[in-house]
Amino acid sequence: MFDRMVLNTNDESLLKGVYQRLADKPLQPGDPFYEPIYKRLEGEDPVAKLRTHIEWTTVESMQLFSGFQGTGKTTELFRLRRDLEEKGYLVLYANALDYLSSSEEIDIVTMLMGVAGAFGEQLEEVSGGKILAETFWQRMVNYLNKTTIEVNEVSAKVETGSLAKTLMVDLNAGLDIKAALKTAPSFRQRLQAFLSNRLSELKAQVDSFVEAGVKQVRLAKNNPELPVVFLFDQFEQLRGSRSTEQAIIQSVEQLFANHLDMLKLPLVHVIYSVPPWLQFVLPGKFSIETLPCVRLWKNNSERTPDENGHTLLLEAVTKRFGQEIFDHIFGQSPHEKILAARLVTLSGGHFRDLLRLFRETIVLISTWRPFLPVKPEVIERAIINVRNQYLPIAIEDACWLEKIARLRDTALPDSTPENIGRLSRFLDSHLVLYLTNGEDWYDLHPLIRDEVGVLVKEQAIEKG
Repeated sequence: MFDRMVLNTNDESLLKGVYQRLADKPLQPGDPFYEPIYKRLEGEDPVAKLRTHIEWTTVESMQLFSGFQGTGKTTELFRLRRDLEEKGYLVLYANALDYLSSSEEIDIVTMLMGVAGAFGEQLEEVSGGKILAETFWQRMVNYLNKTTIEVNEVSAKVETGSLAKTLMVDLNAGLDIKAALKTAPSFRQRLQAFLSNRLSELKAQVDSFVEAGVKQVRLAKNNPELPVVFLFDQFEQLRGSRSTEQAIIQSVEQLFANHLDMLKLPLVHVIYSVPPWLQFVLPGKFSIETLPCVRLWKNNSERTPDENGHTLLLEAVTKRFGQEIFDHIFGQSPHEKILAARLVTLSGGHFRDLLRLFRETIVLISTWRPFLPVKPEVIERAIINVRNQYLPIAIEDACWLEKIARLRDTALPDSTPENIGRLSRFLDSHLVLYLTNGEDWYDLHPLIRDEVGVLVKEQAIEKG
């Protein structure tokens, strides 16, 4: 046991170490700080469902996976990868933002090329060397060169011929298609225009490349039945700025509404991470496995505490400290334990906010009240500081948020891009939390419930 006292040099070192261990980043399943929260929660395990669908589907499949920022989506995909690899699957993982622009509209041409390019690069990475004679990017350069020449020879349309010539100039100048897809809007737009009427040819190129890659890696590993899984993560991060948000939302909606089947890959089980709001704009179109926040209260008027979720989060954050250091910082008496429990409760079951609250507490101990165990006023100041990151809340938003808290529903008035964008911001910023207990429901983050209530009451008084 540590002695209770004003901070000393050893305490400062302990606090620094804890601060670093509370960093918010995806964890691999083997990480000592990883806690399989969703595996232990009562109810459905989203990762188990994804894995079972893959195991029970022969040859190939496609699934959509989602989660709001900070809920641990990527960490859970890493758990899925680990589980499948232990069963003999070859699992490829790619970050969509390495291949697509997060601030530009998306279309099926760009998506297909980004997915195929990512698949080829990740296949080579996990295989430790070159698998096919040409990369997907080289394949597309050859295809586009051949196609533009044919168009120029036979096309009677000046516009089409001119577009083909412009693409030829770009390609002959050694343009990097991978980089251009992400950073060169003018080239991307020309490519989209040129290939939009040749989607069947583009899809054939993609399928042929993917199929050849799978067959070759099976041959290299001497396993003709080797199952291959491709995780295309972070696609839900396409958002843009306030000025481009609505256009990007519309482009994503059109992509999945009109071209879902084209996103399937031959001989591959593919999982795309997608924006959670897709289920609002395209209800019934497809199934999305969405990662919820950890439920810390029940869906009743009293918000009765859910002890199971609270225990899981407390155990998870204690791992970051180590039990002895945790007790040294927060104390062991019943009164002192309430302080740490309060931080867990006010996280709303959102793992990112859980880390933020404890990290802010650690900083304040060092810089404001240098005593251990932590003083109650430090906990309250940490809560205020994290709450302030959500403020101010516009009156118009507060009225919608109050309705969500009252109905435990999104209260989405319509599926226009404007309102979808607002709701998405509520969810991504954690003002609104997605929860489930067999039925999906929504509620306000406990950090801002009172603030929203005050704003709405003041607005009613002004109008009254």
